[in-house]
Amino acid sequence: MKKYIFKCFKTPKQYYVYDRHTNTVFSVSESEYNEFCRIENGVLEADESDIFQKYQKMGVLQENIIEEIEHPAMIYLEHHSMNRLYQLILQVTQQCNLRCSYCAYSGIYENNRQHSNKTMDLETAKKAIDFFVERTLEMDKIHISFYGGEPLLEFDLIKKCVEYAKSRVEGKELTFGITTNGTLLTDEVVSFLWEKEFQLMISLDGSKQEHDMNRKFLSGEGSFDIIMAHVKRIKENYPEYGKKIMFNTVINPKANLSCVMEFFNTDDILGDNHIIFNSVSPDGLKVNMDYDESYNIIRKYEYLKLLLMLIGKVSKDSVSKLMLDASVQNKEFYSILNKHYPILKKFHHNGPCMPGIRRLFVSTEGKFFPCEKVSETSDFYCIGSLDTGFSLEKMKKLLNIGEITKEECKDCWILQNCSICADQFELSEDCSVCKKSKLEKCDAEKNRIIDDIYEICVLREFGYEPLVESEAAL
Repeated sequence: MKKYIFKCFKTPKQYYVYDRHTNTVFSVSESEYNEFCRIENGVLEADESDIFQKYQKMGVLQENIIEEIEHPAMIYLEHHSMNRLYQLILQVTQQCNLRCSYCAYSGIYENNRQHSNKTMDLETAKKAIDFFVERTLEMDKIHISFYGGEPLLEFDLIKKCVEYAKSRVEGKELTFGITTNGTLLTDEVVSFLWEKEFQLMISLDGSKQEHDMNRKFLSGEGSFDIIMAHVKRIKENYPEYGKKIMFNTVINPKANLSCVMEFFNTDDILGDNHIIFNSVSPDGLKVNMDYDESYNIIRKYEYLKLLLMLIGKVSKDSVSKLMLDASVQNKEFYSILNKHYPILKKFHHNGPCMPGIRRLFVSTEGKFFPCEKVSETSDFYCIGSLDTGFSLEKMKKLLNIGEITKEECKDCWILQNCSICADQFELSEDCSVCKKSKLEKCDAEKNRIIDDIYEICVLREFGYEPLVESEAAL
């Protein structure tokens, strides 16, 4: 029996069908919508519907031809692993001078390491840089970033790594970056970061009360005052560099979201710096950190103001800075939704990046991981080492993660836009991904995708065209 993969949905003003084959949304009449719903629910056969066949002649709603779930990048993996690495992330230490309540290394997450005294030695760092640089032959731009723990605890090592990397790289652009808790930004450190044009990201969770609730020194003292003093000094001494600082904000369930937003809206020191807004990751948590209803109400209200801004109903000044980045995400998803990626007999969702290619994370001990987000204690995520090189077999397993739920993926309507990646799943006792855990993520991902598509359609009904706006800015 022929299968056709599509999804019906409606807004208060219009009826729509999303077609997986072309990755597009088209509007239909109410009567057509009702017939599409009957086909989607198995009440009516598609081949018996004149309406369905009418739209097929327009190029949409073609038969599902997927026979096998396999990532199309599988055939390029070996070549890319030898020639096209882009970013090296060096874990220079597992030590940290803070003890943040929600930290991935605090012991509240399953299957993850905790803080330790391990540090990377210079020999390991040089070997990692050599391994990386030798595999960037086809790249014009490459990036090296430093990670922890708190990476600035190993500032001397970072300086040596930068000088060594610059001596090894010729004929391409080399940039550096660092993510820091901001407590060790001395004049010497800042002068170095400015001179080497580091991309600087500082963790800051809002006002003193909200930040110090979670981001504390070992003594229990909050870290807000010292961070803000450092940021103020950077902006005074290096005003242009200060404008480029990015801030990473994690809102924990106990935080007052309104107070956090008010702080970023009004603080004179931060100004217009870019802010990345995150919630505490629920994946693998051993403790309950659910967000209460008041948090959800405030976030929805603030997001509503963003949507009203996009359609010209309220001014940009009335929208929280923490929410403004969501408009960028809308544009990105909108552009993806309008691209037609040909459905082939072998296909895979686009969630997994090529492990170790876009980002190669090297631990203090020289082990390879696909990024800094995965568990360092699980052999499943380890994709090699400086001693053994890349393990292509392990890289293929992570890249082709959809194979675990291949039958479900073949007929899934979000396949073209699914962002699920292997770092989000629980692992079985044999260190393989638990199918049940993946399917639970699938349900959540379907809800997210339909919400995004619904939102875009509503915005379009009010005349907002993100793609047109972004093109006009070029």
